[in-house]
Amino acid sequence: MSKSVLLICNKPKNGKDANTISDHINAISKYSINKILVLSNLGEFPNLLDINKFDVIIIHYSICLYLDTFISRKAKNKLREFNGLKVVFIQDEYRQINKTIKELNYIRADVLFTCFPDTEKDRIYSKDKLPRLNTYNNLTGYIPERLLKIKTKDIKDRPISISYRGRKIPYWLGELAYEKSNIVDKWKEFVLDNTLNVDISYNEQDRIYGKKWIDFLASSKATLGVESGASVMDFTGKIEEMIRLHNIKNPEDDFPIIKKKYLFLHEGKYNLNQISPRCFEAIALKTALVLYEGEYSGILIPGKHFIMLKKDFSNISDVLLKLKDDGFLQKMVDITYKDIVQSTKYTYNSFISYIDEVILKEFSLRAIKENINSYSMLKLIMLKPALFFNKNYSVFEKCFSIMYMRFLICFRREAIKLYKLVFFIFRVVFIFFRSPSAFFVLVKIKLNLTK
Repeated sequence: MSKSVLLICNKPKNGKDANTISDHINAISKYSINKILVLSNLGEFPNLLDINKFDVIIIHYSICLYLDTFISRKAKNKLREFNGLKVVFIQDEYRQINKTIKELNYIRADVLFTCFPDTEKDRIYSKDKLPRLNTYNNLTGYIPERLLKIKTKDIKDRPISISYRGRKIPYWLGELAYEKSNIVDKWKEFVLDNTLNVDISYNEQDRIYGKKWIDFLASSKATLGVESGASVMDFTGKIEEMIRLHNIKNPEDDFPIIKKKYLFLHEGKYNLNQISPRCFEAIALKTALVLYEGEYSGILIPGKHFIMLKKDFSNISDVLLKLKDDGFLQKMVDITYKDIVQSTKYTYNSFISYIDEVILKEFSLRAIKENINSYSMLKLIMLKPALFFNKNYSVFEKCFSIMYMRFLICFRREAIKLYKLVFFIFRVVFIFFRSPSAFFVLVKIKLNLTK
């Protein structure tokens, strides 16, 4: 039987952040067999929301658990007293690990989806520290089904030879994180071939988001890449603080100096290397991968699924020859697409099925009683508009939600049949015509909310 699930997250606006966060949140609400209410919220929980009417609460990785600005102390007290199943997703697990463990204990979390592999996760989240917590491994991202609907060009018809967008990551995250920007500097140092159309950068002003990112990647024959994660784990925050202060006093010092002075004893003690969601995006769009040597979660095979680039660029001549061979690249992307995408093993749909199985399993293991007073699907539909009044939603979404809620209150189930018609009318009035009457409706709604 499906459960009533509250998904607490910090959902980015369209085009304002990496697609991965929105894809992850949307997939849970779209593919789960459970009744999902997505609450994009920071700080206190809305007064209208009774969390005890849910069977399961999921805290998404877009919420930083150890910071009260994301979930207030008052809200954490409510989570602590919640008797249903508490599920937490965490990424960026390399920082403030002790604080995270403390908060997991405080809210009495039951399930943790971690990016640490099975060989490492018990070293971080041991039963001695978290006796009631069961941990499950997951990836930082999966294949978004929306990309599979895009008609891609053949390799020979793409204008960009090789592309890449990264960013400079703080040095305290170690060698693995440093590679995200260093691969660009090394390429520019070792590759002097002007016959390739190269578009690579790690500068913030060159970052690309949303649909523009997808168009950019789909216009590339190949893209550079490195493993996701970090090679230094900062349990207390002291490493981060020391290096931050050093960078303020000595901004000219590069990573090798920082590594030698601060990271020598910490580098590589834990394995948090993973395949990046960017790899899955490229594979879905049939863009070839040129990747630093690495494990890539055991999913990608060098020579078959990607062109392996040694970190010292000692094989760059061979890499360049392959990049100039459109036939070779086309064959590689076709094989990779077949092995990774068509297997459906790494799609979001499959991942959400895995989450549903874990929830059902944990409910049974812990003998949690299903909440007989949980929100019905109709009540969830009615509740959702009231929670829309949050900075993460557009004026159109808010207004449509209020109108829809009023229909539901007046007509109950009959209103559901009018949903598509109402949605169409609202789009016409507010999006296309932007009439004066529509403006006054907006004002009236806002005035009603202040009463």
